[in-house]
Parts: sequence; structure tokens; C-alpha cells
Amino acid sequence: MTWTVFRDMDTCTSDKKLVDIGDALCKALVQAHRTNRVTSGVMECAKLLRSNPDNVMLCVLPEASGQHDVTLDIQHTLIEAFCWENEIQLVKVDSEEKLAKTLSNEDENNNSGVIRCQSTDVSCLLIEFAKGATTREDDLLTNYIADVINNDVYPKPVIELPV
Repeated sequence: MTWTVFRDMDTCTSDKKLVDIGDALCKALVQAHRTNRVTSGVMECAKLLRSNPDNVMLCVLPEASGQHDVTLDIQHTLIEAFCWENEIQLVKVDSEEKLAKTLSNEDENNNSGVIRCQSTDVSCLLIEFAKGATTREDDLLTNYIADVINNDVYPKPVIELPV
């Protein structure tokens, strides 16, 4: 089950509008990446979760690809359980390749030429809370998770990232 649009209350009006949640997630990832709030790779994410889980806003896990890796499945299951136990928001996305492309496009557009992502492994991503005010995309993701993911909808929807 994939989920591409989400009804969001606009802050200015009482009308609901459709929001592409995949696009909002990509924008949130890019913004977090620019401010060094993204941790990538299963081992790096596990270290952050163990040392400072209260600072993690969102965990992003890609769905299993065509190649079935039992080790990665077990790691994802453990990370999911840890996130649920520690009330860390968690979403699944449709493709590890699209996730990698989102971050690699940001690295190519980075004027300083410095790759800020800790590794090229996007099998797990963590976004930390912003130091200041949250962005609109962060708020959209929080509302989406509260309304859809934390609801009694099964199977849990998978966010379809734009190409």
C-alpha cells in the first residue's frame, strides 16, 4: 500500500488541501541534510539511537528491494521496535534508490562541494530535531504520522517518493 497524497489543514484557511507527502518528505530530508541533521547507515543510526534517542525526530526506512537480505531485515525490525518503544516517528519509503538520489542530488547542488551525509548507505536515515523552529515540511510529516501512521491502518502505508 503506497500513500502519495495527504489532506492537510492550511494554517490560513479552514479548507483542506492535498499535499504530496513524498515531496514533503524529500524537502524535509534536503533541509535536514543542509543543516547536518541527517544520520545515514544502519550502524551510524544505531549509535545515535543508543546515545541520544530523544534528539531523533524521524526514522526513514526503505522497503525491501528485489534482493532479499535477511541481515538487513533483522536490523530494520530491531530499529523499528526501538523507534516504537522510544516513541520516535517512523516512516517507510518505496525505494532505497530514490532515497539515495534525493540525498545525492543535494550533494551535487551543495556549493561548498562537501558531502554532508555520513555514508552512502541509505538503508536507514534518521532526522534530528531542528535547533530552532520547525519547517512546514517537518510539520506536514508530523501531522501525516499522527493521522495516518499512528492510526489503526494496516498494513502501514509506504510513502512513494517522487522520481
